[in-house]
Amino acid sequence: MICDLHVHLAGVGAGGSGNWLAPAFQRSYAFRRVVHGLKLPSGMLARPDCDTRIAGQITAWIADSVLDHAVLLAFDAAYHDDGTRDHAHTLLVTDNDFVADLAAAHGKILFGASLHPYRRDAVAELERLIGRGACLVKWLPGAQNIQPDHPRCLPFYDALAHHRIPLLCHTGVEHTLKAFPNTLNDPRRLIPALERGVAVIAAHCGTRIFLHEKSYFRSWQAMALRYDQFYGDISAFGMVTRIWSLRHLLKSPALTAKLLFGSDFPVAPAPLSCLGPLSLRQALELRRMTNPFDQAVAMMQAVGVPDAVFARAAQLLRMPPDKQLATSANPGANAA
Repeated sequence: MICDLHVHLAGVGAGGSGNWLAPAFQRSYAFRRVVHGLKLPSGMLARPDCDTRIAGQITAWIADSVLDHAVLLAFDAAYHDDGTRDHAHTLLVTDNDFVADLAAAHGKILFGASLHPYRRDAVAELERLIGRGACLVKWLPGAQNIQPDHPRCLPFYDALAHHRIPLLCHTGVEHTLKAFPNTLNDPRRLIPALERGVAVIAAHCGTRIFLHEKSYFRSWQAMALRYDQFYGDISAFGMVTRIWSLRHLLKSPALTAKLLFGSDFPVAPAPLSCLGPLSLRQALELRRMTNPFDQAVAMMQAVGVPDAVFARAAQLLRMPPDKQLATSANPGANAA
């Protein structure tokens, strides 16, 4: 079993998709990198079928990959403290129903919902999206204006715990969607969720990309050893500043047992930056791979990530019944 629980999807709202991209973000270097990763032809963003073409490219790659499941992530807007939508600071919206429709149409795709806990309809909307097959909820506090340790989040945590929906939350400095302070991405702010019984997956394990940045990696490690339901994903670990953190984690059986695989697509691995953990021959072979999901899996396998890390998400996610049947009907899927 290989499950990628961290796959991003975006769109411009073409065809009434419900997606949205801020014009300023569309002009940013970060978004140009996203477009490059998607291998979109020139002028695609202006086409009326843009969103379905983007989704089609991603789902085709997933269908042709070694993955058994991939969690496509919706992304909710930023909200004010009073529960009203903050249009001025919202950079990206990936509509929940757009993603749920893709999951319903593709056997390998799982629906990762995104709901802001300050929304006045947050709990009711969570229950609706569970009915649509939501397997987790994704947050990026520093982009959405979420303070995870604020008491206003507690009713939402109680609902997540009741329905056994894990929370996948970005931890560490954010580079692509920067709207609010990075201090909101401190993993220690997630302690109230853990204390309310929520299974929490800290995206990136609190690691940093650049050496001058603040790292929350030690905080994540301490919490992973303390809280049974606290995990971390290794999305975007295929780069020089994170690969050595991964090597450190793999030396500890207790910490390795808290890791889950994610690609962070469309973020691409940088195998040539990881020489040392990788040989030059391995790095060049990885660079030649054309399927980005296969490349992400192969990169982590090459540095020694065990099979259990690729399969662990299936134990945590709220798997819809039809996806459970698809998995059990494919015994070969259990061989990572």
